[in-house]
Amino acid sequence: MDTLEAIKTRRSSRSFDDKPIPKEVITAIEEAIMHSPSGSNAQESHFVIVREKEQIRRMKRFAQGVSGNPTAIIVLCSNKNEALVRGGIDTQEVLRFVNLGIVASFILLTAHSYGVGSHPARSFHKQSIKEFLNLPEEVDPELFINLGYADEKPRQKTLKSSKEVISYDRYN
Repeated sequence: MDTLEAIKTRRSSRSFDDKPIPKEVITAIEEAIMHSPSGSNAQESHFVIVREKEQIRRMKRFAQGVSGNPTAIIVLCSNKNEALVRGGIDTQEVLRFVNLGIVASFILLTAHSYGVGSHPARSFHKQSIKEFLNLPEEVDPELFINLGYADEKPRQKTLKSSKEVISYDRYN
């Protein structure tokens, strides 16, 4: 799928069937993660790909942002200590979140290019998720990306006009 076409057609899916995601798709997502840019080349993020049904079920109890029954959840984590060491104070305070945003878009578009539905979720109880995933003290879960094959069509997206969101040379 062409990149711009993927951007234009990707929508959040919140209801999934139970069809497993093939290993080739997971491998492609791993490649997207590994090749995502990182400010100051800090590479301070960590990713946990959860595929065990029981682990997903336990996590959902503490993650109101997870809709439906995803087949996999990718947990995007940050390490503010490593961010400071590898990229400085700017990376610790800001860039680690920019880095996660970039890699999240890569994951969403890669999944979509293989026909896998997805939706990001930020609503979860951090400490419980840290315990379920056995994350070290310095590593925090920041975002979930829920994956699965959509069992219903996502709603249409409405767009503002480009004049409402894009300016040239100065604001308006």
